Amino acid sequence: MKLTKKVISNKYFLSFIGIIFFFLLWVSIYFIAGQKQSVFPSPIETFEQMFIYLGDPFTYRCILGSLERMLIGFSIGSSTAILLGVIVGNFIKLKYVFKPTMVALKSIPTAALTFLFLVLAGLRNAPIYIVVIIVFPIVYEATIGGYSSIDEFVLMSTRVDGANLFKSNLKIKFPLAFKTISLGLISSFTLSFKIEIMAEVISGSSSEGLGRAIQSAYLNSSNGMVPTFAYSLIAILIMLLVTFIFDVLKKILKINA
Repeated sequence: MKLTKKVISNKYFLSFIGIIFFFLLWVSIYFIAGQKQSVFPSPIETFEQMFIYLGDPFTYRCILGSLERMLIGFSIGSSTAILLGVIVGNFIKLKYVFKPTMVALKSIPTAALTFLFLVLAGLRNAPIYIVVIIVFPIVYEATIGGYSSIDEFVLMSTRVDGANLFKSNLKIKFPLAFKTISLGLISSFTLSFKIEIMAEVISGSSSEGLGRAIQSAYLNSSNGMVPTFAYSLIAILIMLLVTFIFDVLKKILKINA
């Protein structure tokens, strides 16, 4: 009985059940749609097409292209957000100065940003700037949250010890705030990959990337939605892999999401 309860409550078992439910739902919608590939593709044909794409070097160039632009955007967005977050975390009333900007950044529709950066930065670079804008407020708020959660007695002890601003941040404040900052980095990283692909699709980017591959598959397919779903499945698999890696990192760093 205990063994059965342990298996049922195991997160990997529950994830497996979730995968089965997902495919049953997929099959159900396929039959409800009248088994028309142009409306909703067959899961079997989609997986067959996915494995064909996984054997094509073009697919890996697209994956690397999307990852490269996403990493550039993520690095710029997260590093500047942490820098500003540390400054505001030390002078907390400054957060009211930046609050309207952060609300605006989180409220602007991503599609609108895409068209704006298409004009300002061109097809290739627009997705990078969009990732920056999406990542920035998440990491900024996580950084301030980390600094705000530091015990007041710890802050008082740094003042008593006479530690200067740079030293107290480097050795005490930032390490204490890092777990909260890490959560912001992890959540924004997983989100930024989806945003990168979506921005590539909307912008019609001519650079190699999964977004371009999905758009091209949709426009040029002779097999309905199968190619589009096949590339989308590849993107989902990458996201699952990234999520698994971050789950492992959370355990190593003992971060509770």
